[in-house]
Amino acid sequence: MKNNNMVTNYNRAKIWQIGLFVLNNTATNIAMVLIGYYAFFTQNILGLSAVVVGFIATSMRIFDGITDPIVGFFLDRTDGKFGKFRPFMLAGNIVLFVSILAIFHTPTDWAYQSKYIYTTIWYFIYVLGYTFQTSCTKGAQAALTNDPSQRPLFTLFDAIYNALLFSGSSFIIMTVMAPRYLQKLIDPILWKDVSLLFMSASFVLTILAIIGIWQKDRTEFFGLGEKAVKIRFKDYVDVIKHNRPLQMLIIAASTDKLALVALRSGMLYFFSNILINSKLQGKYSLLSIIPTLLVTFIGVNRAQKAGLKKSFVISTGISTIMIIALIILTPILAKPTITFSVVFLLIFIAIQQAMGSLAGNIVIPMIADCSDYETYRTGRFIPGMIGTLFSFVDKMISSFATFIMGLAIAWAGYDKAVITPDAPVNNKFYIAILFILFGLPLLGHIASLIAMQFYKLDGWTMEKIKKELANKKAII
Repeated sequence: MKNNNMVTNYNRAKIWQIGLFVLNNTATNIAMVLIGYYAFFTQNILGLSAVVVGFIATSMRIFDGITDPIVGFFLDRTDGKFGKFRPFMLAGNIVLFVSILAIFHTPTDWAYQSKYIYTTIWYFIYVLGYTFQTSCTKGAQAALTNDPSQRPLFTLFDAIYNALLFSGSSFIIMTVMAPRYLQKLIDPILWKDVSLLFMSASFVLTILAIIGIWQKDRTEFFGLGEKAVKIRFKDYVDVIKHNRPLQMLIIAASTDKLALVALRSGMLYFFSNILINSKLQGKYSLLSIIPTLLVTFIGVNRAQKAGLKKSFVISTGISTIMIIALIILTPILAKPTITFSVVFLLIFIAIQQAMGSLAGNIVIPMIADCSDYETYRTGRFIPGMIGTLFSFVDKMISSFATFIMGLAIAWAGYDKAVITPDAPVNNKFYIAILFILFGLPLLGHIASLIAMQFYKLDGWTMEKIKKELANKKAII
């Protein structure tokens, strides 16, 4: 009887609704992929200083974190004719579309000062649009579904979409489009076409995501089914002080994110200066899709049965064990020629990174659990504040990844030296890269496993919370 009542009270979504709404994250990731070429474009096409551009990019990332709580505050106060989330999704993507096109259409014959000012202003506007739309990715899940068998499906769809996006975008730009232009990668027309093509796709995906959340973007699906509560900025203090699950999730996710951001840069040096084969990285990227999807399918199935927390802990634990093995095996197997040992090592690394990425993907639906807990604790439905508070701390901590990478390179003696592609490096640089690839993720995993000991939202607890919320909603 107890289980039947709880199943009846779940706010369930159709599978197609979940699949479409996840495209909101894919749409913003497309913009993120393009802005990832900001430094390359401004330096190699516009001729701007790499140091100045790097400072601008770092400043914008800090600004990005600061805008999160502000947008989350207004998101939670919104509940109008067009819903809570749809206006932010649409407005955010339109801003992204215009700002990305403006950056990559910067006239090359302008004065340097004009280029700096123009691109910085549009980068600033880009951050606003990005925050508007991404705040809905985390916040709207709490309204879309609270069924523990459905929330892990967000991880499944997200992993599939991201695997196709991050591997496919590089292939399309580098292999399909660039060779067709006169100046290849440094051709300004290439980047005009790339920005228009990719952002058009982003806009289409946003419309599909809006269709996915349409039926659920109504007051009756917001927490206890009440109109938007009156909140103040000081409520952020109450949330961060008393929402213990959110505290622990932030610690777990941000330490892993810090390691992941640094690892992406480290992989370039691993292939280029340890395996002495930079071209191999592209093939590795495509082939790694297979273990990523297999691990995700298994992990999501486990999460549907045992809960998100347990799946997060298991995947992180397995990844931790594999990292320890890689610390021992890599110096033995990493050879500057394609041998069986190198192939085995790359497969092992791909599986380990797939386990680590599974844990990272599971975090997003866990934020929705933290939002449900806040409604259970206070009666307030504030998914915007919960999601953007998470993003704020996550971005602030992960922004140190570039700094750590720089320290590692400086320690190895390459601070001001040119690191030649496909050429050997000294032993200290070798150690520095292995630390970035394995040491930093290991520390992040240890922090995550410790934090999860104090994260109480397991499967049983979430069932209890959702049943209590359903009872309160019925009374109201």
